[in-house]
Amino acid sequence: MANLDGQLLFGLLTSLLIAAIVAWWLAGRYRTAMLRLMSTPAPQRDTAVATPMTTMVGASAARARFDSAINHRQNRRLAVVLAGISILLGLSTSAFELLAVHTDPGFGLNRWLILAAVYTWPVVPALGLLWRWSVWRTIGGVAAYLLCLVPIILLGSNAAQTLTMVVGWLASTVALPMVSLLGLAASGRIRAVAPLLFPAAVVMVGASLIGLAWAASMVDAPPDTLLALLDAIGATPTIFVFIAAPWAVGIWPVVGVLRALAAAYRHKRFSELAYLFGLFWLVVLIAMALPSIHAVGLAAFGIVLVWLWVPIGFALARPWLAPPAAPPTLLVLRVFRRDAAVEALFDAVTERWRATGNTVLIAGTDLVSRTLDADDLFVFLSRRLRERFILQPEDIPRRLADFDLTPDHDGRYRINECYCGDATWQGALQTLVAHSHAVLMDLRDFRAENGGCRFELGELSRAPHLQQIVILFNDHTDRATAEADLGEAGRRVHWVDMTERRRHTDRAVLAALLQPALSSGAASA
Repeated sequence: MANLDGQLLFGLLTSLLIAAIVAWWLAGRYRTAMLRLMSTPAPQRDTAVATPMTTMVGASAARARFDSAINHRQNRRLAVVLAGISILLGLSTSAFELLAVHTDPGFGLNRWLILAAVYTWPVVPALGLLWRWSVWRTIGGVAAYLLCLVPIILLGSNAAQTLTMVVGWLASTVALPMVSLLGLAASGRIRAVAPLLFPAAVVMVGASLIGLAWAASMVDAPPDTLLALLDAIGATPTIFVFIAAPWAVGIWPVVGVLRALAAAYRHKRFSELAYLFGLFWLVVLIAMALPSIHAVGLAAFGIVLVWLWVPIGFALARPWLAPPAAPPTLLVLRVFRRDAAVEALFDAVTERWRATGNTVLIAGTDLVSRTLDADDLFVFLSRRLRERFILQPEDIPRRLADFDLTPDHDGRYRINECYCGDATWQGALQTLVAHSHAVLMDLRDFRAENGGCRFELGELSRAPHLQQIVILFNDHTDRATAEADLGEAGRRVHWVDMTERRRHTDRAVLAALLQPALSSGAASA
């Protein structure tokens, strides 16, 4: 028991490191596989069937309601739910600490509430996950929250508590969870993958620790087989055998964990936000239990039971978070090879749009970190990524039929992608336009030689059913060419200048998407 907390801490940090490294490698492999499949040569029959694709798919999408008030309400409600669950967790963990661990001088209302306020600190990174805060903004938010509590803690403590002691205690409380959060979600390249791999990494590292513990138990009276192994390969290779051999058993739980996560996500048992929120709080609770092992033993892990507030809270809030019926569908188009700019746009605009309706797009490597989910990852690991690709035009209706257009239990809609080869993206684009209500097109740095974007502009010019078209531009955009390609449809376009991107311009983009459709005349913001 004396070393258990250290072993568990080591296992947690090692699992975090392994999940991050493997996620980085897998993200690269996923991008490579996507690029290879996107470059698949066209079958000869593509040319014959590409032209009538829009008529084969069917009529345009029915009219939908655009309402900024509803969008703000849904986003606000989800923030309230995350904050409410965090407060319940903070109250419960502080009660457990006072009743089961730090029992002297006893349970008191003031002590309970102050401790609960401290233990509710994960509400800040939780809201940061919802609003896609940067690393430094999240760290700054946590620091500001804790600094506000310092005078309250000092006033409620005895004279022996100094400012240095309080600050040190607060820092130790948040250190491990924040390292875990930043390790799993700080980098855009691994944010979509590392949290999904973390449970699997815990299983594998746990198996290795058990193997090492088994080897340690035989040191005093080593069996003949162990001595023979040491003589044959030496001490260091023998240690690696005990580390790696349990993987033969642990790999099956790992596959089971990944398969279960993918199936649960596919069947809407959780959303990606709920998963990140729940995983982060689980790490927080485990980190709180580790220092208490010396005082109360394994009973310290009883604190993990309060995590049940996460699924209970989401279940209770589900009717309140349910969005209105008949949501609009937003088609996102962009100039490719502008990864950082497109990711920032996605974080600032599309994530908030998800409270209003669905988002569809042609898949690309620029948004892998924003759109890759548990189901996609398992499909890739199962070597079935090719099944997701539209390699010939007749695959388009099948792929659209697989779109998930119902909201998650957190009230937000998922992002659906068409994985296309060079030969099929135009037919897929025509189909997506026909089934969308609004279009957000990022034409920053657009030039006349961007043939793909010009094809998309031509399709928008022939789509009178679209209720809202918002196009972003900057001082490098060839707007004259874009307006010529749009023709009469340009009268219905809301142009937003993103030459100097600021927070108010992001709000202007979302407001433009949610305002009533323009009937005539071009608008600019």
